[in-house]
Amino acid sequence: MAFLSNLAPRLPREIPGFYYDEEKKRYFKIESHPTAPSNAAWAAGNVKKRKAEKAQAQQKRKRQEKLKGCIKRSSLLAHPLAGGRLVREFGVVEPELPVESWTAGLRQRGEVSFWPGQEQSPDAPNISCLLVEGGDEEAGLGMVYAAVDGRQLQASYLPTDKDDKINFGITQRMRASRLSALRGEAIQDDISSISYHQASHTMIVTSTAASGPDMSSRGKINLFQPARPADLGEGNWEGHFLEQYGGRRPTWLLGDTGAYVSYTSPVRGLTMHTARTCPPSTSGSSGLDALIATSHGIMGVDGSRAAGEVYWVTPKPPAGGNMAQPRHQQQQQQQHHHHHQHGTRPPPRDVFSVDYHPSNPRVCFAGCRDARVHRIDTRAPFSTSAGSGWDWFRHRSSAAHVRCIDDHRVLVAGPRSAMAIYDSRWVAGPRMRPGAGGAGGNNNAAAAQPVVQFAGYRNEAHVRIGLDITHDVGGTAGLGAGGVVAAGMGDGTVGVFSLRTGRRLRAGDVDGSLGAVGAGGVVKALQFRRLPWEREASLFAGVGPVVRKFTFGVEDGEDEW
Repeated sequence: MAFLSNLAPRLPREIPGFYYDEEKKRYFKIESHPTAPSNAAWAAGNVKKRKAEKAQAQQKRKRQEKLKGCIKRSSLLAHPLAGGRLVREFGVVEPELPVESWTAGLRQRGEVSFWPGQEQSPDAPNISCLLVEGGDEEAGLGMVYAAVDGRQLQASYLPTDKDDKINFGITQRMRASRLSALRGEAIQDDISSISYHQASHTMIVTSTAASGPDMSSRGKINLFQPARPADLGEGNWEGHFLEQYGGRRPTWLLGDTGAYVSYTSPVRGLTMHTARTCPPSTSGSSGLDALIATSHGIMGVDGSRAAGEVYWVTPKPPAGGNMAQPRHQQQQQQQHHHHHQHGTRPPPRDVFSVDYHPSNPRVCFAGCRDARVHRIDTRAPFSTSAGSGWDWFRHRSSAAHVRCIDDHRVLVAGPRSAMAIYDSRWVAGPRMRPGAGGAGGNNNAAAAQPVVQFAGYRNEAHVRIGLDITHDVGGTAGLGAGGVVAAGMGDGTVGVFSLRTGRRLRAGDVDGSLGAVGAGGVVKALQFRRLPWEREASLFAGVGPVVRKFTFGVEDGEDEW
């Protein structure tokens, strides 16, 4: 130890009457001004001055350390609007400030009832799924489709006033018309999802119905194209538009569908969960392109071929009936059957949710009951071997919802209050070893490590529960602020969370108990949508048999900035 202490650097020893120069590494005798130059470091006056400055600097540091614990941040700065404005004036820019301000300012802006007069009934059912479309700016009429308890598909218009409120009585003509009446579509099975493919102008409604001699459940895919004013043909239709729509010309004529195309799966016991249409930004074709998550795997709808085609993306289930599928998938199905006998990993089954990759429409993510999230390349047949384009990682619970945030990040949510964001570049799960077998796969495999966790998410048991994400909040779309996710909670409320941090945000009127009634008592349908004539996205929530709209704004009676 004595040897090590000798190696440690030593401070220069203070010798009375001498000054040590750090640069020259030597001592100089302190001299008075008559004998030393006035600017010399060893001049007596300069040495005394430096010693005083050093003592003052030490005292200043001590005062700063003492005051550090006495300074507290003002509570006003915690307010997202007033505090955020002050912080911005101070020159401090917080990336999430616009997002927090937007969510804190969410106010209810009207509603549409799909069970008029019985909204507060104790046995009022819940809206199981909904779809909001904006039409065009000239019409100024949004549209909302909803299925109350999955029984029948109904639709309503969404007229909004200057305050972005749903208002069917803006003019006397509108009040005297049938604009507020509900319009029904001829689909009455157990409806599970509603989607719209913009390029082909096609609605996709998935449902499950009991059919056949054994009355077993069979999945159905219902397709139709909403009628447009141009479909009415020539003639004077002014009186019709005045009576039905108060003089407005809607983009779609709800409830006037002339023809439906329905496909019933021959697979017995098949349940349809959700459908996802290919977004316009990634689809290079005008034909219908959609994926459907089912209890037996993933189905696809390809409208680019003659008369369209329904096929299996995953290997076709062996139970009953024939279904058209590509030849390479039929060959792969036989290979899969051979491998499965030896206990290798099965293909995706009981898929709850599916979503397209944002940049490549031939790649998708699928969330399953067994907690696996599969990344699937639809151009490649399923294979148990590595490098096939099909890989997976494991979530902490069943993956009831899967949403692609960007090219690499995927949000997954499910029961056991498990919601997280994963980076698909780092979470590829282990390949299943021969002999592992079982429909659930390797149940002992550890869950992947998320990059963002949502500690405030509370949903212990529900699979059919609402969730949606958006980046169009607070004017920050594309600015790296991250966006938000709205998720139904087990207590009947809706939580709004930051996609950047996972923290639950204050959400104005959304934070109150929404009063979801009916079976389960949870909000099962949520959607963010920006109507073309509005500045920002709104949140539409199915609360009981009512669709409520929440938009950024001020309280009633207050003036907009």
